[in-house]
Amino acid sequence: MRFQKSPSYFMQYAGLKAVCWTLRLLPYRAARAVGRFCTGMAAHIMKKRFNRNLNDIARAFPDKSPQEVYDIAINSWRNMGQILAEFIKLSSYCPQQFKKHVIVRGIEKMQQAEKNKTGGIIHIGHFTNWEAFGLAVSVYGLDKAVLAQRVDNPYVDEETNRLRNIFGGRTFYSNHDANPFFACARWLKRGKLIGILTDQNVVASEIFMHFLGRPAAISPITALLAIRLQVPVFPVVVTREHDKLVCTVEDPILPPKEYSQDNIRLFVRQLTDIYEGWIRQNPQNWLWAHNRWKREKEGQRWFEEHPECKIK
Repeated sequence: MRFQKSPSYFMQYAGLKAVCWTLRLLPYRAARAVGRFCTGMAAHIMKKRFNRNLNDIARAFPDKSPQEVYDIAINSWRNMGQILAEFIKLSSYCPQQFKKHVIVRGIEKMQQAEKNKTGGIIHIGHFTNWEAFGLAVSVYGLDKAVLAQRVDNPYVDEETNRLRNIFGGRTFYSNHDANPFFACARWLKRGKLIGILTDQNVVASEIFMHFLGRPAAISPITALLAIRLQVPVFPVVVTREHDKLVCTVEDPILPPKEYSQDNIRLFVRQLTDIYEGWIRQNPQNWLWAHNRWKREKEGQRWFEEHPECKIK
């Protein structure tokens, strides 16, 4: 029922399309400014969620003052609007225009992997503008897929997917495909690249990790695929330098050779540490609006039952 079309969903979609058309008419800088302003105002309207974000940030950074915590939270909300504006504008550009706004460093590492047909997993998350890198991979001629969750509103989902792959690529859905693991595995076996957003609020997961100091349910799919298929993982961090988005492809990480529960857990921990490091360096660039610790109490019980697992 969640994914069926309805009049209310269409009205939501029509409103979003009106916003997108407006943003497309504006110059790049102006569109980003409007996006930041709108979601910054939304933070004051959605007080319950914003206050939860303040609490989450304060717990993750106990050394921060209340003003610093507030600045991180409000800038994170403003970043959401900027992401939307950048995504709408960038997806409407030709490749030459796109490259004026997005710089990619280290793309040759992925190009070599595709050339050698080794395949690889792009390790990225809700940090700065992850969608811009998804577009950039295709702009630079790489045949990529992404693993994503389907949006409840089917009209919005179809439009998002269209824009996400406007330069090429395809999407596998983690909450729609019969088995996304095997769909991703078949893609990787062809020597292709797939982008997987790291998730800290998995509905069903046996991998509980301490993330930013609190138990969270971490998705193990990147580690499972990498170890099973022995493909490299490419951590990608997106930052902003002045008016440009800078996507940095870090050196690939090779998975453990042996498939075991211990190695899966160790590799998930390694990848989580990389991601957490990016957040601690630039916390305002992370999407705090999502509740990453919905299963915190369940995670606490898990650690009590498994004291042999080192708490971090």
